[in-house]
Amino acid sequence: MCYRLHATVFVKQTHKESFNKNIIKYLYFCTFLLGIASAFILYLESDYFKVALRSENISPFFIVSYGLALVLMLNWHHLVRTFGKRRVFQFSLGVKLALCFFLMLLPASFWTVWLLVFYIAFTVLSWLDMDILLETCSVDKKTGKIRGLYLTIENTGYLVAPFFSGLLISRFGFQSAFAVSFAILLTVFLIVSTRVGNVDHCPIKKTQFVPMLKRIFARKNIMKAYYVSFLLEFFYALMIIYTPLYLLDLGFDWFQIGKIFTVMLVPFVLFQYPAGYMADKKYEERDMMAVALLVMGFSTLALYFIGSKSAIVWAAMLFCTRIGASVIEILRDSYFYKRIDQRDVDITDFFRTVRPMAYIIGALIAAPIVFVFHIKLIFIIIGIAVLTGIPVSLSLASNRIPPKTAAK
Repeated sequence: MCYRLHATVFVKQTHKESFNKNIIKYLYFCTFLLGIASAFILYLESDYFKVALRSENISPFFIVSYGLALVLMLNWHHLVRTFGKRRVFQFSLGVKLALCFFLMLLPASFWTVWLLVFYIAFTVLSWLDMDILLETCSVDKKTGKIRGLYLTIENTGYLVAPFFSGLLISRFGFQSAFAVSFAILLTVFLIVSTRVGNVDHCPIKKTQFVPMLKRIFARKNIMKAYYVSFLLEFFYALMIIYTPLYLLDLGFDWFQIGKIFTVMLVPFVLFQYPAGYMADKKYEERDMMAVALLVMGFSTLALYFIGSKSAIVWAAMLFCTRIGASVIEILRDSYFYKRIDQRDVDITDFFRTVRPMAYIIGALIAAPIVFVFHIKLIFIIIGIAVLTGIPVSLSLASNRIPPKTAAK
């Protein structure tokens, strides 16, 4: 909400929104393709670092990757304001295309590790760009439904990829996964360039870093939502980095892991759209998030006590952890985007810094634990951290009160 001075009278400007169903359809399709491209690479990253470096000490490279993403994200709104939302998205896609091209041609080595570092950073940025574009075309009364369908489509792409990625890697190596990702990213680039029209109808206000932080920290509910989001991304960070390595240590191969991860991701397709719809129509996001945190926390703690080498057991247990994660993912987005509008690109930039922050902090915490103790202790750390989000979630302000009158 903002105010402007007119004839010595302060006039309230309302929450600015614009709904564009046609562009949203193209964004949905691009989201599906980006989900496939991202998942083809996501779960191999830790093993790629391990193989290329011939070392177990991979945490510093994740810290550098997400540190770079964090620096870029905090300044991304300047590029969006200068060049426009679509052009910046094209730029981030173009960088990823170039990096993928070299990664699919070159064998894993110390030098290609740095290509993957930049690829990870620009993957974070391309999803930030997609968030900004979708917010440009959304309205609050449909946010839960739009975001629920968006995440369901994204995660359908993620669901498709692990099985085929595992199969390709087990037979043809890492380069095959980068080749598939390159082809998909090229398709997305062409669609965005030809089918997504003008999305810069709302000017982006110029902001300075320190005043921006003051404005964000003053919005207590945004900061609480940030904490819940941090816990979710902390969960993702450590599970994505260490679960594949733990399963490989247990004796599973990449083809088996691909099948386990396919089952694991099914909740994202089953639960996110219904959860988003219920957040619009029936239940409070804060109450649903608290229940989801409880489920995710205890199911993650349970992983520590599983010594089975059965793929079915691991698929079932990882499936349970993602039931809670899938619901939290849509509800944190639904809550956040109901409290901002398309002019708040700087706030969106800040909110999305949660992923690199979680990876950096997660890697810093996990590295000494994995070095000194057993890797499975990570599941205890994650579970306890997740459970701390329950009282924070319950303390969030209601989204039934419109953002222009509620304390944001």
